[in-house]
Amino acid sequence: MKHTMFWSILISSALVFVACSDDNSNSNTKPSGAENGSPENGSSENGSSENGSSENEDTDLRAAKLADLEKNLELKLFDQTVYLSTGSKQGLIALRIPDELWIITYTDFANGEVTFNKDNTGLQSSDTDAAKKISGELSEGFKLSFKIDKEGKLLYAVNGSNDYSEAPKASVAVHNNKVSKADDIKDKIYTCTAGDQTQVFRFFDGVYIFENIADEKVSFWQAGHYDIQRSSLLMRPAYFNQPAESMYIYSVGKDNTITSSQDGSSVTMTCDVESSEYEYENASDFVGDWAASRDGVDWNFSLKADGTFELSAHEGENLVESKSGNWEVYGYHMMMNNKNCLHPETCTPSIHGQLQTGPIDQNTGKISGFSFIHSDSNTPAMPKSFEAPEFAGN
Repeated sequence: MKHTMFWSILISSALVFVACSDDNSNSNTKPSGAENGSPENGSSENGSSENGSSENEDTDLRAAKLADLEKNLELKLFDQTVYLSTGSKQGLIALRIPDELWIITYTDFANGEVTFNKDNTGLQSSDTDAAKKISGELSEGFKLSFKIDKEGKLLYAVNGSNDYSEAPKASVAVHNNKVSKADDIKDKIYTCTAGDQTQVFRFFDGVYIFENIADEKVSFWQAGHYDIQRSSLLMRPAYFNQPAESMYIYSVGKDNTITSSQDGSSVTMTCDVESSEYEYENASDFVGDWAASRDGVDWNFSLKADGTFELSAHEGENLVESKSGNWEVYGYHMMMNNKNCLHPETCTPSIHGQLQTGPIDQNTGKISGFSFIHSDSNTPAMPKSFEAPEFAGN
């Protein structure tokens, strides 16, 4: 059974989903595990509320940090009341109109700013006027700027305006039977049963990997950033082996269940939950040049500190494979987005696999190699272990 058949029972028909692009353009990755670059700034008409305070009138304003924001705020955007949530404050920020709209994005919140546009957001939207008004602004994009005044009040403005308005805290009811904090599922693996298929959710520190397994094979996988906000598990894919939705929403029960809804009825999966048995790998350990030989093919794998990689394979003098793109580490898994491929017609959009470092080289003080149990099915087959290259004279 294809994964699309299963996902159809998980996605509410009352909401319109916006799919991620095939080139994974929503991800600006660095080899730091969970730190991605901030999205590009968009522009739109000023949507801030009236009667705000001017930055020119108060030189004591400073840029807010993510820690300065309450977990839930009430904002006025483009004449609509919208709630902003920050959850565990690891960079996943959501805008919400209850029962009508979810917009999520991942940001580094540099200079107290976050930008929302069609390329860097996950969207679920209904057909109401308010939802269409806010989601329609994503085409041009809009920016929220947050500052703290001399009295410690949190202020916000839209699209670079100097007119700042106070951002009041919003109260949110807690669901006693649902997990409400991301820390409660961090470093846990949920293995859930759904008919004749199995779904595996691996939660690391702010990032996740999801696999759908049918007939003992992974039919679909996706990975990205997650958080729990307003008792909802929000997942924003950055890597996937097939086209994925721009976001997924679940709820996690305290009774080890994971639930989604469709047509007003809940679909609940019973899950076995276990703690992760492996320690996180350090991305910096893998930065460098690596080599491997398999079936007469010589491979060179360069992992760079700026979060890019280059992979090439030669059979004799002939180049038989070449890929380049972005990489980072999620817990103890390496994630790779293929941006350029020698064989684009068969190139897998993303690759992920479990890492394990080899012994330390006494001469260099660095790891001598690593295993990479990956998911790539392209031909020629990428090796599952690499070693430091040997050079003449060594």
